[in-house]
Amino acid sequence: MYKAILYKEFIKTRAVIIILPTLFAAVAVFSFLQLFEEIRLAGKVSFLETVIQKDTAMFPYFKHLPTFAGVLLASVQYLPEIQYKRLKLTLHLPIKESKTIITMLLYGITIVVTLLLITIAALLIPLAKTFPAEIVNAQFMTLIPHFIAAPAAYLLTTWICIEPTWKFKIPGIIAATYALTFFTMTAKPGAYMPFVPYLIAFVVIAFCFPFLSVARFKEGIQ
Repeated sequence: MYKAILYKEFIKTRAVIIILPTLFAAVAVFSFLQLFEEIRLAGKVSFLETVIQKDTAMFPYFKHLPTFAGVLLASVQYLPEIQYKRLKLTLHLPIKESKTIITMLLYGITIVVTLLLITIAALLIPLAKTFPAEIVNAQFMTLIPHFIAAPAAYLLTTWICIEPTWKFKIPGIIAATYALTFFTMTAKPGAYMPFVPYLIAFVVIAFCFPFLSVARFKEGIQ
């Protein structure tokens, strides 16, 4: 039964599974081309001085891209469930509904986290061959909060998609938008690191949000 659920989720999201890695790869290539062009024009020494003195982020396009990825995946995965009234049928499968939802959520989170890990490796490994470890670590610490936004955005979007009433959807959208701004605030490299455990804790808490909407959906609230 779990294989059937996973296959259903794959059918819904297979296009996004292709689109997102392609988009991330294209943005990474563009970022490196722009980066090396700046080095060519300014010289490596001058460029490094600028990065160190101004705490420059080398991959600014990845500030909001992980959030977009989480929102897109959740929307593609759950909006059809609501639009075509499939969620009710899904919840009546011969396994506990909580296990069904957990399986669906873990499927999406696995895709998001895998994409992010591959992206971090693709960005930082080439960077480590060109720049000192201190620069690489600083860029890593800059990216981490933005990347944690992806699973947060995925779970919050899932919660909003499943919520059966606009009375709660609209406040949910406002609250989710506000919460996600904490993952994309601009700060010096490393300034965010003490806050990262709280961001991770928020993601863990957000994992419970969809179950609240599922409970309301089961009660037939319209």
